[in-house]
Parts: sequence; structure tokens; C-alpha cells
Amino acid sequence: MSKRVFISFHMEDRHAKELLVQQAKSDRFDLEFTNYALNEPFDDKWKTQCRERISKCSVVICLIGEKTYQREAVNWELNTAYNLGKKVFGVRIYRDRSHVIPVPLRDHNAKIILWNISDIVKELEKD
Repeated sequence: MSKRVFISFHMEDRHAKELLVQQAKSDRFDLEFTNYALNEPFDDKWKTQCRERISKCSVVICLIGEKTYQREAVNWELNTAYNLGKKVFGVRIYRDRSHVIPVPLRDHNAKIILWNISDIVKELEKD
């Protein structure tokens, strides 16, 4: 399985994104994430670059933390992914917390799974 994956997340949850990338490097999984993070202001230039990066991916994962649903950039990324016809699903960062799911995920009835690298990989393997 070789899929390009875009990870949408709130910067306060960067630790979760980094953990996911590290777990994916395990010999048990044939999975690799390309770093598509943009550390620039949320403006037209950012949107153009981000749209291009999402278009090059086959799937978008949204890491759901406490404030993810409030982030304009996350909601924009998810809406853009849907507009481009990408597969999108959410992963709850904390298994014991039910943080608010971002509106685009709710509006599209996206699959939401708990954090478990094996389950994440299984979801990525589905078409």
C-alpha cells in the first residue's frame, strides 16, 4: 500500500501528528506519510499551496482534539478535500474523550475512529 496521506490537525495537537507519523514507520506497516504541513499565515497563498498538496493525496485524515472543530484552516482543508473528491476520515486523538467533530466531517457523515495505528491503517487500505 502506497498512499499519500494529508493530515489535517490543530497546531496545538502537533504532538499527535508526529506520533502518528512515527507509529507509521513501524516495520509492521507499509505506510508512509509525507509532510505537507504549511507553517504560514492562513491566506490566499496558503490556500493555493494547501489545495495543491491535498490534490496530490489520496486520503485526508483529520486528527480530532479539543479545539480542532474551531480551527478555520482545518475546516477549510476538510471542505477542500471533499470538493476534490478525496476520501476523508477522522481519528480521535484521545480514546477517552469525545471532542466535538468538525462540521465538514459531520456534514459528510465521515467515519470517525479511535486512535489505533492498526485501525488507521485498515481504514487507509479501504478504497
